[in-house]
Order: sequence, then C-alpha cells, then structure tokens
Amino acid sequence: MEQIFTSVKSLLVTLVSVLLAYLAPISDMVFVIFFIFLVNCIAGIIAGIGVDRERFNLKKFFRCIFETFVFYVLVVCVYVIGEHLGNQEGAIQCITGIVYAICYFYGVNILRNTAKLFPASRAIRFFYYVLSFEIIKKIPYMQQFQGKEKEVEIKIKEEE
Repeated sequence: MEQIFTSVKSLLVTLVSVLLAYLAPISDMVFVIFFIFLVNCIAGIIAGIGVDRERFNLKKFFRCIFETFVFYVLVVCVYVIGEHLGNQEGAIQCITGIVYAICYFYGVNILRNTAKLFPASRAIRFFYYVLSFEIIKKIPYMQQFQGKEKEVEIKIKEEE
C-alpha cells in the first residue's frame, strides 16, 4: 500500500513539475494575479470587519478564491491556445492585457476599501479618484463599458 502511495505521489510531483515548466513564461503574471487577489481579499476583509461591522463571510471568501481560479484558468487557456497556434508572444501580450485589467478593477476596489479604513487620508482619496475616474478617460472603451454596466445594473434593480 505504501508503494502505491509513493508511486502516486511521484506521479503527481512529476505532473506538477511538467505543468510548472510549461507555464514558466507566464509565471510572473500568475504571481501578479495571486498578489492582487490576496491584497484585495485582505483589504475587503479588514474593511468589512473594521468599518462595515460585518462578520467574516466564508461565502464571500470562497467567492474571491473562485474568482481567482477563473482568472487563472482564463490565463492558462489563452497561453495554451496561443502556444499551440504558434503565437506564444501574442498569447503573452493578451495575458498581459488581462492582468492589467485585473490590476485596474481590483486596484480600484482595494483603494475604495482602503479609503473606508482611512477616511481622513486625502492621498488615498486622491489615488482612488484618479484611478476610478480620471484614468478611465485614457483607457480605450472604458467609458462605454461603464455606461453599459450602469444600464445593466439599472435593469437588474428593476427586475428585483
């Protein structure tokens, strides 16, 4: 029985090693996704407990973990498809765009939660304002996207 356990363990280690070697070109971007979600999760938990007086919400925590997993799958799929189409550089460029979008949206959320924690901090409020309102003007299609998002939110509220 122990020999089977050792064989399975060796097989899993080998498979994980091969997968990590295959994904090495995007390892930095995978780390950035992990890091931004970790900071977002911590900021959300602290703001929720400290400011909003919420209890720790395990459902919310697992939703954050699942969201992270979805982005990992998206990034890995883009890389695998690009690599198999013979366009690894294009895939990495696409993944870079995905990672920047993640950094933007979750960066805004992190700053919003941080502004809740430090409402007297003008610097944090300024960074939040610039990131959430002024940078939008410089990102192609962002204003149209936000307009569509507001329309969707209104429709959802009307249906409730």
